[in-house]
Formats: sequence, C-alpha cells, structure tokens
Amino acid sequence: MNQEIKDEAIEQLEKDVLMGFENAVDLQETISEMFYDEEDFDQKWLKQEIEKRLERHQTESLNWEKPTDFDRLVKSFDELNKEKIVSLHKAGYTRQDGEEDCAEIIDELNSIGIKVKGYCFYHTQDLERAIGTEKNLFLAFDSYNREDELAKEVANKIIDILRKNGFNVNWNGSLETRIEISNINWKKTVDNTDYNYSRVFEIMEKHNTLNSPEKELIRKKPFWKLW
Repeated sequence: MNQEIKDEAIEQLEKDVLMGFENAVDLQETISEMFYDEEDFDQKWLKQEIEKRLERHQTESLNWEKPTDFDRLVKSFDELNKEKIVSLHKAGYTRQDGEEDCAEIIDELNSIGIKVKGYCFYHTQDLERAIGTEKNLFLAFDSYNREDELAKEVANKIIDILRKNGFNVNWNGSLETRIEISNINWKKTVDNTDYNYSRVFEIMEKHNTLNSPEKELIRKKPFWKLW
C-alpha cells in the first residue's frame, strides 16, 4: 500500500470525521469501498487511523461552545418538519440524491395521511464546502408539487426559522437559487442518530393527525396481527 493511497484515504477520512455523521464501522466500509481495486489496501492501518481521529475529534468537542451551529440547525429542521416541510441533513451526495430522498419520504407520509408543503435539504457536496474554506451551507428547497407560490412560502418559512435560530441567511428571492447560510461554523461529532427518515416521521406523526385508509386498517386489526 503506497503513500499516495494512504494520503488519499486520510484526506477523505479527515473530511468525514469533521462532518460527524459516520461512526467507525461506517467509515471503515465507505473508505474501503473507495479503494476496492487496491489489492494491498491495509484494513488494519485504516482501522487504527479511524479510531485515532475519531477519538481526537471527540476530545476536541469537549471544549466546543454549546449550542453548536449543528445543534441550532437540527432545532431549525425539527421546527420545519413540524411546519410540514420535510427537512433532511446530508441527504445523499448530489442535489438529485436529496430530491429523490425527499420525494420518497413525501410519498410515504402521504400514504399515512400527512400532506406536506414542501422540502428542504443539504447534501454531502454542500457539507464538504461548509467544512472547507467557504464556510457557507446551501439549502435546496421546493414545494411538494413544484408550484411557485407555495415554493416561495416554503422558502420564506425556512428563512424565518433559520434567522430565529441565529443564522445569517441570504436568498435573492429566485426559485432557481438556493438558500445560503453564511459563515457557518460546522462542529459535529458522531452520535449514531438518524436525523432524516426516522426523525422526520417521528416529528410528523407527533404533530399531525393521521387520516388514511392504511391507518384505519391498522387501528382495526387485532393486536396479534400487528407485525
């Protein structure tokens, strides 16, 4: 395993650790997949590097001022989900990935009788820029049905909630332009929490009445049929 491969693996590992979403097992798997065609890739070396960097990052986090920007972003997204705007963290790698994830969740929510207004997300490429030199995080958004007036309503609600939670937000009013959180100070450690699918459904179901044939069918089933 040559030094060039090691350097490339460490570069990716350092970014992933800073993002704070993947635990040691996830990091071992995703980084190994990057080098699947390297026959002499050293898994033991990678495991040691992962453990060392995760431990260092966790130690550094003890001195972070709370709440962090990520804490405030989670609070903002939770509030947006209560407002029936599906809001996802690190949704895929590209904008298309994020839109597909949102569409899937919106369809599932619709099937249990929850009609959403729209969606909001950032993806991995956005986060790579935010932890780099730019320090800005861009959020994609739209209405559930691509209707312009509703999309503007969704955008304004996103901006209002972000500003209420202390973020500097820029948007030029165009539906072709994403919402920008400027000067974000990204600080997050891995916590094995699902901030997307599970969290969205938990919030949506808690704050909305479910009225659908599927839900009624579930209610009418004997308890021994629930599996």
